[in-house]
Parts: sequence; structure tokens; C-alpha cells
Amino acid sequence: MADYITTYSGTHFYPTDPKPEDIHITDIAHALSLICRGNGHVKTFFSVGQHCINCALEADARGYSSRLILACLLHDSSECYMSDVPRPFKKTLTEYQKQEEHLLEVIYRWFLGSSLTMEEQEELKKIDDDLLYYDLQELLNESSEREAPALHIDLSYNVEPFETIEKKYLQLYYLYQGDVSFERLRKKARITSNHVIRQEARFITDCYRKAAELKHPEAEKRLEKFVAAFSKYLLF
Repeated sequence: MADYITTYSGTHFYPTDPKPEDIHITDIAHALSLICRGNGHVKTFFSVGQHCINCALEADARGYSSRLILACLLHDSSECYMSDVPRPFKKTLTEYQKQEEHLLEVIYRWFLGSSLTMEEQEELKKIDDDLLYYDLQELLNESSEREAPALHIDLSYNVEPFETIEKKYLQLYYLYQGDVSFERLRKKARITSNHVIRQEARFITDCYRKAAELKHPEAEKRLEKFVAAFSKYLLF
């Protein structure tokens, strides 16, 4: 039997030997929108994709960097290749944890350009745990001894079509991937060649344009800001 899984895009992906070029955001968005949180032991369907979107929006509302917002959106992306394993069981699966950690590292490096810092990991975990508190309460009627964490977004547990969640996930990815790449290029602009700037600028504009095509209200504004900032370096 093959050691790969066939993804939504038709890619043959090897979970235990992940290649960055085989990781596609469209696969992640599609699969996570169809995977139910809590192994399906919830009052109503609520996808891992919805949870990731909430984490990203909460990070944004807390004023965190675009890089951390994107990390929050991607933090459960390994589950689209390895499935969602409940925390109590996952604790006993040493090899699973090792493989998951490696896969997430590959994903973060591919989409963010580098690993998360310890500070970023801690901030992400806090947001993830804060959202878990409300997920357990609303979806499982499970109480907690901890004090209710303060959130900066309004949570909704209404069932939404997976296509809607998939679109929202991609909207946020393209928007914040554009922002992350924009900041990275702004730092490099004075020490790199115009050829590199042009190449990276095409990628950034493509991200914002895809977000705009998916009807994200901020995309056009951010594209205009980017073009204005780099118009002296290149022609679009």
C-alpha cells in the first residue's frame, strides 16, 4: 500500500516525509473546513477550520503581528494530513507528536519563512487555549475550573457550509500572507536587488488580488498601500 495520501488538489503527500512544495493552502483550507472539531463529539458540526479562523481573528483583535495571525490560522494545519487526535490520547502517542511537530515546522517555514519563536509559540498557545475554553463550554457543555478568558471577538457556533469556511480561511490566508511578505520585503528592500524585489512583489500583489477576488473588504486597500510603497522600485 502507498505511503502517501492523495490530497484535494490531487497531490501525493507523504505525511512522514513532507516536502514543502507539496503543501498547498487550498488543500489545507478545504480539508480543515470538513474536519469536525472534537472528533465529532459536539452538539453540532464545528470544523477545525472554523476554530483556526477564530484564533486568527482573535490574534488580530489583540493587535498581534500579521505573522502571528497567520501562524494562528495555520496552527492546526497538520491535521489536514494527520487527522485530529484528542489531547488526552495524543499525550500517549510519542511518535505522532514527533511527526506532527516536524510537519508543523515544515509548514511554518514554508508559509512564514522561519520557525516560530518561543514568544510566538506561547502567545499562540494562549489564544488556542482561550478559544478551547469556549469550544468546550458551547459544544460539549463542559465546565472548567479556570476563569473565563476575555475575548476580543464575538464567537458564533452556528453551522456554516464548508464552502463558506473554506472561502473565509483562504481570504485570511491571502490577506495576511500578503502582509507578512510585505513586511519582510520592506526590511530587505535596501539590501537586495530590484530583480528580487520585483519577484517578491509579484507574489505579494497576487496574494492581495486573490483576497480581493474572494471579497475580503480590506484587500484592495492593502494592495493600494503596497503599490504606493514600492512604486519607486518597480513597475506593476
